[in-house]
Amino acid sequence: MKIQKRIKKQNTIYKKLLVILIIILFIVVLFFCSSIMFNDFKQAKENNEFTENLIEDSFEINPETQEIKIDWNYLKSVNEDIVAWIEIEGTNINYPILKEKDTYYLHHTFDKKYNSNGSIFTTNSLPFKDDETIIYGHNMKNQSMFSQLGKYLNNDFFYSHNKFKIYTPNCNYEATVFSAYSIGVEVEKNNIKLLDFNERVNYYKKVSKIHSQVDDNISKIVKLSTCSYINAKTSPTDQRYYIIATLN
Repeated sequence: MKIQKRIKKQNTIYKKLLVILIIILFIVVLFFCSSIMFNDFKQAKENNEFTENLIEDSFEINPETQEIKIDWNYLKSVNEDIVAWIEIEGTNINYPILKEKDTYYLHHTFDKKYNSNGSIFTTNSLPFKDDETIIYGHNMKNQSMFSQLGKYLNNDFFYSHNKFKIYTPNCNYEATVFSAYSIGVEVEKNNIKLLDFNERVNYYKKVSKIHSQVDDNISKIVKLSTCSYINAKTSPTDQRYYIIATLN
């Protein structure tokens, strides 16, 4: 009996210790996740503040015509890699576009400070002069950067935000969205790797989740890309939202 009581007592102690360990582990995990979230939102806040200051210092709006004038000399003095600006009205997408041959700006702001939110960037050698310019940005859970691109798969959002602006030092463009879809990165590469420009345009029309009327004489397009969690089976996901628009 004494042995049984001793074993029972030991088991009770082990159970209590196990519960305590689980609670401690839960607290550690909760603290770790909270720290990541806090840091993420802190960096997003800093990035948004930097962008707002950049807009204030480089944008001038004519009160009569509402025409926007951008001080490109100032922007270039901040960072020579700033080659354009994208603005989608009705969203928080209002950012400089940076050019880099690799993915440096995936985790750096326009002032070259490390930030998990990164920047909006392109790796095109001749952005907006090439027949197709690809622009990348994170799909952040804090709703910054390109997080709202997934909404283009919604019919109402698609048509209410089907036009956006891209400003460059030499030309201002109005982009008209004609395709929106989500697909795996490697699948997309394989689908378009052998296509010429016109064939790619036709492909973008066919795979779009929403079909809209678009001019057949398309000579230049822009492709917005961000992570998609539709049908995602991997983490990080290999899925991407692709939003395709003509440039006029």
